[in-house]
Amino acid sequence: MAADSLIRMFELTSFEAGRRLRGSLLLSSALVALIALTIALFPSIQATGPDLDAYLESLPPEATRAFVGSVTTLTTIEGYLVSQFYQFGWVILLAIYYAYAAASTVAGELERGTVEMTLTLPVSRTRFVVGKFLSLVPGLVLVNAITFLAIYLGVIFVDESIDVVYLFAVHAYSIAYLLACAGVGLLASVVFDSVRRAQTVGVGAVFGLFLLDTFTFGTDAEWLGDVAFSRYFDPGAILAEGEISWTDFSVLCVAVVVLLVVASEYFEQRDVSS
Repeated sequence: MAADSLIRMFELTSFEAGRRLRGSLLLSSALVALIALTIALFPSIQATGPDLDAYLESLPPEATRAFVGSVTTLTTIEGYLVSQFYQFGWVILLAIYYAYAAASTVAGELERGTVEMTLTLPVSRTRFVVGKFLSLVPGLVLVNAITFLAIYLGVIFVDESIDVVYLFAVHAYSIAYLLACAGVGLLASVVFDSVRRAQTVGVGAVFGLFLLDTFTFGTDAEWLGDVAFSRYFDPGAILAEGEISWTDFSVLCVAVVVLLVVASEYFEQRDVSS
């Protein structure tokens, strides 16, 4: 029985992942177009680097933290990519996107009233939730793989060089970060029967945590931001400085597991009858 339940879970994961493939390819295409535009502008941006760096220094700490990250210069390809692409695109936009996507996984079944039929199959509620969550992983990895390759080739195209190990580390590290954000959406998905409500709560929670990190960083209340996942993902430190914190990476991985366990346990106890 346990083996049948596990098989059903992976079948559910495979089916849901296949449904998400087109969306992942469209997202990757949009990001590749953005990458091409961003990197193509770098030579002209680099020419005015001193002026931009002076402007960077004049920004309020909150704005720097939110939109530029930890980089101190835009004249290097690493600092430029972090400020123009990773900090906003990964730390904010993709985090919101995957929280939004995860929020529809279980809530969608609850809203349509199909969850009871699905649970008549030999699959436990916990494995149902885990299977839904795991369906996000292939697409997330695919997006990171395609964009990693696009950035590396783009950097070469403009006659720049970048440490491929650190570039790979940013994308590998971001998988844990984005899955943690997706975990927030998953938790909202098992709590609410409405997809819209689950998405609103999931996205609001992820963005709210980002703002908490931004406005408490470097203040006496900095400890409050320790609950924000963005506190543990610093693309600038990895790509520009080559600093990889395994402690921060472990925190994100633990957060993913904890959110998945809490969501599964809550769904085990809740009433799903229509």
